[in-house]
Amino acid sequence: MQINKYRAVLILFISLPAIILAQQNTISPYSSFGVGDAQEQGFSLNTALGGVGAALRTGNYLNPTNPASLSAINVAIFETGINGTAIYLTDNTVSQEFFSSTLSYLSLGFPIYDGFAVSGGLLPYSYKGFELTQNNDLSSELDSLGCVVNHSGSGGLNRAYANFGLQLFKGLSIGATASMIFGTINQERDVVFTQSDILNRRDQYTYTTRDYTYDLGVQYQTKIANKNLTLGATYCPEANLNASNKGAIYTYDVSNDFENIRDTTDVFSSESNGLVLPKSYTAGLALEEEGRWFVSGEVDFKEWSQMTLFSIPDPNLKDATQFKIGAWWIPNAKDIHNYLNTIQYRAGFNYNTGQLSVSALETNSPQTDISDISLSFGLGLPMRRSNTIANLGFQVGKSGTTNGGLIKENYIKFHVAFTFNDKWFKNRKID
Repeated sequence: MQINKYRAVLILFISLPAIILAQQNTISPYSSFGVGDAQEQGFSLNTALGGVGAALRTGNYLNPTNPASLSAINVAIFETGINGTAIYLTDNTVSQEFFSSTLSYLSLGFPIYDGFAVSGGLLPYSYKGFELTQNNDLSSELDSLGCVVNHSGSGGLNRAYANFGLQLFKGLSIGATASMIFGTINQERDVVFTQSDILNRRDQYTYTTRDYTYDLGVQYQTKIANKNLTLGATYCPEANLNASNKGAIYTYDVSNDFENIRDTTDVFSSESNGLVLPKSYTAGLALEEEGRWFVSGEVDFKEWSQMTLFSIPDPNLKDATQFKIGAWWIPNAKDIHNYLNTIQYRAGFNYNTGQLSVSALETNSPQTDISDISLSFGLGLPMRRSNTIANLGFQVGKSGTTNGGLIKENYIKFHVAFTFNDKWFKNRKID
């Protein structure tokens, strides 16, 4: 049985990168900026609690948002989850719908000894997936000329990590995470002229990165009237990652539905510390009656305005602040007669000021901040006669606005995940 468990974990670790990279997981036009649509770095429990994690400390779940929480686990934990997203885009004139689902993360953690544990995992960092069309009129008094500019992008970044959590003394724990950010982002700009005797132009860019970063975490827990009061904080420094930029610029025309390349004006390739990811700070507070209820609040700040790609800052990026509130409740975990009383009921709220300030194409409108607000709900379903927990949840939210010709996104995200707890590394005694 133990061998089968390890084999299953190994197969998932090997196959998940291909599964993640093979999917297009967004059509958001806002993914055209920066590294794309940045993903929350928590698991199913974090998501159902509005994203909180800085002060989340539990012995039977992994919490990747604060490595210091690892010092609380005393069994081996394996987690994997499937996410699905339904997006409805509208600008009050036209609308578009999109749905995607993917195996989104997995992680394995286990204690080395009491108060010290390690874990590792893999999850998405950002997604790109957009198609935008811009109509330009270049006519003059002497001639009529127009063109259509098509912008498109695909790909994204992923994050593989390993971390540890250590209890220094009663109540105080620290942790650190080493992460590898890797992936490929493709972007294309296509200028198609309305007059057939003018050559069209295409600019293609492929950005690839694979480099390392780290973050730190701390938690302090104390007792207040038989309740656990936990303070948590994390810090991730600015990361200068090695990246390559390859691409080409060429002209072409179209004949009988076939493209004919006429002239390649530039082929380029460069490699340097080309991707700068922002530093971030998180602080949270939680109060818990062990085994009964939990409530937490958290503030997260990221300096997205400092992100650059090959030394080029994005004027549409700005610093972002997130406010998160989450809570769970178990009526009676020891009730053997009514299963509903043993379920962990979860809820959360998340407000993000957003890292984007943009204006619509083909307009001179002032820039508008793109914020995001969501509510989340979830269930932790203990599976009897096993140490497995099935996690179900969904998140309802909206991002953007239709003001100024922009696009509003309404979305529903759902997740199904499993948390396996077992004492894999301890010998069982037989009397």
